[in-house]
Amino acid sequence: MRVMNSSPTDSLDEVVLFPFDECSMPFVRDLHTNLVAGRTNQAEMEHGLSLDLDERHPAGPVLSPGPPGSLDSTEVICPNVFHVDGEYRMWYIGADDNYRRRCGLYAVSSDGFHWERPGLGLVEVDGSTDNNLVQGPCGEWILHEPDDPDPGRRFKTITGCGSNTAFSPDGLRWTPSGRDRKLFGIDMECGHIFKWGGCYYVNGQGGPSEWNRSVPSPIAQASKRIVITYASYDFVNWTHAAALSFRRDPVPPLPPETFEGHSGEQVHEGMAVWDRGNVLLSLYGQYRSPTNDRRDVVLDLGFALSHDGLEFKEPVPDFKMVHSYELQGPGGVGYAAPRLVQRNAWANIEDRTVYWFSVWREEASTWAKNNPVALTGVWAATWERDRLGFFRPCGPDLDWGAGAYEPHCISCPIELEGEGRRIFVNADRVGAHSQLRVELLNREFMPIPGYSGDDCVVLDDPGLRLPVRWRHGEVVGKLDHPVRVRVNWEGLRPEDARLFAVYVN
Repeated sequence: MRVMNSSPTDSLDEVVLFPFDECSMPFVRDLHTNLVAGRTNQAEMEHGLSLDLDERHPAGPVLSPGPPGSLDSTEVICPNVFHVDGEYRMWYIGADDNYRRRCGLYAVSSDGFHWERPGLGLVEVDGSTDNNLVQGPCGEWILHEPDDPDPGRRFKTITGCGSNTAFSPDGLRWTPSGRDRKLFGIDMECGHIFKWGGCYYVNGQGGPSEWNRSVPSPIAQASKRIVITYASYDFVNWTHAAALSFRRDPVPPLPPETFEGHSGEQVHEGMAVWDRGNVLLSLYGQYRSPTNDRRDVVLDLGFALSHDGLEFKEPVPDFKMVHSYELQGPGGVGYAAPRLVQRNAWANIEDRTVYWFSVWREEASTWAKNNPVALTGVWAATWERDRLGFFRPCGPDLDWGAGAYEPHCISCPIELEGEGRRIFVNADRVGAHSQLRVELLNREFMPIPGYSGDDCVVLDDPGLRLPVRWRHGEVVGKLDHPVRVRVNWEGLRPEDARLFAVYVN
């Protein structure tokens, strides 16, 4: 299938239409767009949905610092997580006692929540190889590309602040691509590596320091942290010109909040991207500080998306997708400093969407001094599967007599490329008084015979993947033109029903 929404034109096995994706679901009538913050503890109010109890959620970090004398006894940050050969594997950065060294470490899990540090036996440290240290130059930013035709390049990394690239067949033994050099002609604090439309991208933090300010501020003295992106087609030779991908600071004609480099609203590092085929979802660091003292910085994780890998947009500006203040330890005790760090670590695990993130330890901060139990570590934020945001009708009382109340949404055109496709819906709060119907339209918005709303069997049971049925069945026959998906809200209380996603596969 191909999605006609400005995304790369590669054929997809499944198209996911999220309500907050204005390119994939551009037409809306009488609907609000809402986002859902991730759970970071067992019981947490989901911002207007319900009090959602998840007894399976970890009570604290899923990977805590190791014992004294270990390679990660004082810091555990920057997790990159991939599902490889039936298990979850994590590459992260650890620091030993007194931050004597920082290094690339490795952990494994069968379920994504219980992690072990295997003894790899690859690198001798203090006379022993019984550790989880990977061999060779493994950076903080890792890409797993299992389909690379060269088995030795199926794991890729960028080391330092863009000093070099390295490759590995298994993620454990790394070989640099050549001599150390500045890949981008300038240093950059990277955030994420991904491949999109046949091109590799790395995004990260540009400004305010001169050494990573490749895209200057319109007012040089007001430079803040922004997201910039470089590109490559071989992962070795990268552009030295960067694309401006995302910013939170005021730009002319708005006056700058401050001319201090470390104060104000900024973006910390880059976009941690999740490739969903027709859209890139991402989390980024919402950097804010009332002063120019970096010790006063607070970092929550915001949410943005992209259709070209270069330009990112927030569906709900400044929404905190993962809150630092909601982290809790056993007994509800505040457990972590308020600085969250994002990396490549998304997954759908059974009925949950999971994102692994870490806490940046800053012992000198005012918060840490007042909270002696502050720790670093890797944590998990979870959502019900793909329930990152939803459409909800505004309610007939907001109609103001402007016309008929008919809440519905319509997708962009989708080329099905053959027959045998099926449609599924991720929805909640449907039942006797609130229902959904799905119909297929042609590109000109006209109902396709046999797939109209009247032909659709009403959806009145909640679920994460509800099959859409028409009178003739669930399978879409061969159509020689693109289709649009329309979802209609019905019933005595249509405003109750929530639509989280539509799947076409």
